[in-house]
Amino acid sequence: AMSRCAVPCGAAGVANTPAQYIFLNRNWREVAVPSLNPKSRALPKLAVFLKDLFPQLQVAYQRTTGGKFREAIDRFREILLSVPLCILESKQEETEARGLIDTCREYILGLQMELERKNLISPAAVQQAGGALPIDTQLRSAEMALYFTHCRLEPPHMILTLRTALNILFKLKLYKTAGDVARRLLELAPSADVAQQARKIKAVCDQNPVDQHQLNYNSRNPFDICAASYVPIYHGNDIVKDPLSGAAYLPTYRASVCRISMVSEIGYRCPGLRVSSGR
Repeated sequence: AMSRCAVPCGAAGVANTPAQYIFLNRNWREVAVPSLNPKSRALPKLAVFLKDLFPQLQVAYQRTTGGKFREAIDRFREILLSVPLCILESKQEETEARGLIDTCREYILGLQMELERKNLISPAAVQQAGGALPIDTQLRSAEMALYFTHCRLEPPHMILTLRTALNILFKLKLYKTAGDVARRLLELAPSADVAQQARKIKAVCDQNPVDQHQLNYNSRNPFDICAASYVPIYHGNDIVKDPLSGAAYLPTYRASVCRISMVSEIGYRCPGLRVSSGR
């Protein structure tokens, strides 16, 4: 940010003096009086404050709840890209800032994956497939719905994702996996009607805990979700991460642009986030 300073044309001897631009400093008192702190350097005035990002986060949550996923993604990405512009005074604030980045990453990843899943089974895709989606496409939809349930979301949103995955799995007769999802859903203490439906599905699944098809999914083995290909990267496999968002990728995506932040290079080696005034 900067301020424009102009001298009136009527002033003697300065009729042709151009406008002067003065950059705003947040420590202008120290700079103006060097004796207060001889080692002080001019620091730019802040335009972004951490406390202002939390109300924006609530708006992004509201967009998610309302099913406006594209708007929500834009909101989360705006918050994520604003965090590095903050200057923080305490370790607690730095922890909160990193938590904001993590939250935004998880939501952007999950929502982008859900949009891709919906596109995969859209009416246009069904029509192109001749009126019925092939089983491989249906299973891929089930896998992506499952991966979404492993993003770290707020409880109300996690309930929604678990319900979606549960219904898809049950329809495809993936009873073993559906039973596990039903248990996870019930652990979140959903509303009475949601809990009743989950118990009914779980009872059917427990009678025949077998998946009719094989999925690329193992809930017992910890994994990250590749933010480009939307496949699991299981513990022990090669992985690269984005230095800003922390999103995980398969090694083949190294040196490409992060799908979460849309500005940083995947796998680039750098010191990482530096937002503390003491550094």
